[in-house]
Amino acid sequence: MILANRILLFVFFTLFIFCQQHKKTYTISGYTQGTTYNIKYHHLHEIDPSIVDELLRNIDLSMSTYINNSTISLLNQGYDIVLDSLIYQVLDRSIQICNETGGVFDVTIAPFVQYWGFGPNKIDKNNAHYFDSSEYLVGCDKIFLTENKLIKSDSVLIDLNGIAQGFSVDYLSNFFSSKLGINDFMIEVGGEVTCVGDNLGKGWRIGVDEPTDKKRDFAFILNLNNISLATSGSYRNYYYRDTMRINHTISPKTLKPTSNKLISSTILFNDCMSADAYATACMSFGFKDAKNFLNKNNIMGCLIYVENSDTLSYFSPGFVSFLH
Repeated sequence: MILANRILLFVFFTLFIFCQQHKKTYTISGYTQGTTYNIKYHHLHEIDPSIVDELLRNIDLSMSTYINNSTISLLNQGYDIVLDSLIYQVLDRSIQICNETGGVFDVTIAPFVQYWGFGPNKIDKNNAHYFDSSEYLVGCDKIFLTENKLIKSDSVLIDLNGIAQGFSVDYLSNFFSSKLGINDFMIEVGGEVTCVGDNLGKGWRIGVDEPTDKKRDFAFILNLNNISLATSGSYRNYYYRDTMRINHTISPKTLKPTSNKLISSTILFNDCMSADAYATACMSFGFKDAKNFLNKNNIMGCLIYVENSDTLSYFSPGFVSFLH
């Protein structure tokens, strides 16, 4: 038996080394959800790139407010519909994280995202005086999941932009692993990333941009293996209304664009959907409360903030071990 086990072990390692040596590197890229996606994977053969586009199309038909008959659009139009499995997962996790953050991450903020000029139904600033905020309800206690339906009033509108891209990364990652048998890959959608495997032994190195809208260098580079990353910031998607700088993160507490010392939050977490939502929540928290939230919940993250005209970085426990 001992000899037989040694022979089997030898055969196993021989096959493993053979497969590793014969894996090739492939890339897929394209556009989705108003942004880009990039995939790099190592496998014995190339997959049909249209598979990825079809998966992303499934997500759009579920959660894109730019598609009139998507599940989320029908919900916001007041239809009583059965939820597809994708949006159910995202809504369920959204409600959990809303409660975890004391309502700082809240998907019912949609009307005020529109009011401040973001999303497909954004309100033109010249018509903003027609907006009646009393017509809308905000709060994760205003929505309930029961079996396969979302219970809400017509006064509640949903916006999943703070979590959907992270979910998209998880959705693709699960398909690559469980359906295609690919176990060494990097998937990025709109800056949200997951890395599985070790990049043929070289490790996955992911750069996080400096929080500036000018030509960017990396603020830092991370070595990632079987973990996800998401970054949120106030330095890209913004505009000026008169002299007021309006960024795309709307606080569920003030119903206004965030305005605090924090300019970027990067989160490392097991799943990208949670990382995405936590990064969004941190931007609404502001530096001090975000720091306390990360430490209290043992979440690894980097907060970049401004103090006395200096740009500083705070790393929560565990994050530094990933720095390259």
